[in-house]
Amino acid sequence: MRRPRYDVAALRTGILHLGCGAFHRAHQALITQRAIEAETGLNGVPPPWGIAAASLRTGSVIAGLARQQGLYTVVERGPGGSTAEVVGALREPLHAQRDAERLLGLILDPRMQLVTLTVTESGYCAEPSSGRLDANDPEIEADLQGRRPRSVPGLLVKALQLRRTAGLASPVFISCDNVLGNGRLLRQVCLDMAALQSDALANWIECHVQFPCSMVDRIVPATTDDDRELAAELIGRDDAAPVTTEPFCQWVIERFDGPRPFWEAAGVEFVGNVAPWETSKLRLLNGGHLAIACLGLLAGFTTVAEAMGEPALSAYALRLLIDEQRLTLPPSDHDIRAYAHQLVARWRNPAIAHELVRVGRNASGKLHTRLLAGLLLHLDAGRPAPLTVLAVASWIWCASGRDRFGKALLAHDHLQLELLRLGRDSGGDAHQLVQGFLGLRKVFGDKLPMHQGFVKQLVQAVRSLQQDGALGAVSAALKRTPHS
Repeated sequence: MRRPRYDVAALRTGILHLGCGAFHRAHQALITQRAIEAETGLNGVPPPWGIAAASLRTGSVIAGLARQQGLYTVVERGPGGSTAEVVGALREPLHAQRDAERLLGLILDPRMQLVTLTVTESGYCAEPSSGRLDANDPEIEADLQGRRPRSVPGLLVKALQLRRTAGLASPVFISCDNVLGNGRLLRQVCLDMAALQSDALANWIECHVQFPCSMVDRIVPATTDDDRELAAELIGRDDAAPVTTEPFCQWVIERFDGPRPFWEAAGVEFVGNVAPWETSKLRLLNGGHLAIACLGLLAGFTTVAEAMGEPALSAYALRLLIDEQRLTLPPSDHDIRAYAHQLVARWRNPAIAHELVRVGRNASGKLHTRLLAGLLLHLDAGRPAPLTVLAVASWIWCASGRDRFGKALLAHDHLQLELLRLGRDSGGDAHQLVQGFLGLRKVFGDKLPMHQGFVKQLVQAVRSLQQDGALGAVSAALKRTPHS
């Protein structure tokens, strides 16, 4: 068990994080702890990079973290065993609504140099097909009426308005969400939100605020009772907020101006353009993950590791990554084949119980960047992509509400009611089901529904899932797909 190697009580706060979930605590907060340790070793004094982390939604973990003065345990579970590390970098856990006044004070603190975010794709309140702010989003509409902001764009723009009025420089905003061009998307929704209120504010944001893109990679499943028992065994006491993760960890950030932690000490890479890293990660890890989640659920599995223990799904995953997703990536010096094999090995880790339903949450907002954008590239190039089409079909069949035994599959999506209605209205007819889903322009855009060849393949893939089951459909698709 590893403890913080600095005086936690002496650590001052300089980072505000939005989204105090398990991923943040197992990734950015842990990496920041390593940076603090490295700087403390050089100077003898902890640098001012403690984190105030605000939960935007339920905040169920905040009370436990508060009782423990922000301390919690990260358990790394690998095939060869488990290790634990107590993290002290999170100095102040908050709830964005219950602690609104304190959050406002932190926003106006000139020592707050960085704002990082893990709020998931839906938190940006953007239309997936356009990347612009969805002005019809209920939270955006409420924020524009002058209420206390609840949306991420509303909160950030309010913070920037207050900093500008107070004559303070803006912090740097670093998105850590699995969104293609996450910094650019964050910048766009903030500009759109500001422009709906004040052209002067929007112009100030455009000129003075930095939104570097970043790519994060670490599998962090939901914490289970077994994880809590293991954490208590490893550290010798109960922990109200432990997190479990795999040994692998990566963070790539576009260079920006201004002070920051010595993140390089924890292996963080700073680059001029993060696109090659984020595109390969989104298309391969996240796109492959989503495909395995939907097909695995249809096949009756519960976790990613269980699904990857099925030879047909394991073969499908590797072929999807190498034969189809790899061809949609921009040129780079990355060894994509090696990365694909590494991903499959990580997904097979039996010590990580990553639930398929959790991977598939809010999939309607993830589908474009992870699968549909690459599919469009295949169609434009005249290349067949049957494995990707099957992945999209499996999402449709899952999201329509029920498998062939009448069991609900994906129950967490901001479009859930509409997706379930489309499933009911189709009466099980594959063609009607596909046509209904393709009418969701926020998900599929305008181009894909007009491509008749794609529509026909998608209907056939849904029929194959209905008639042959997930494993039968996977086996049939693999037989029809040439292997490169």
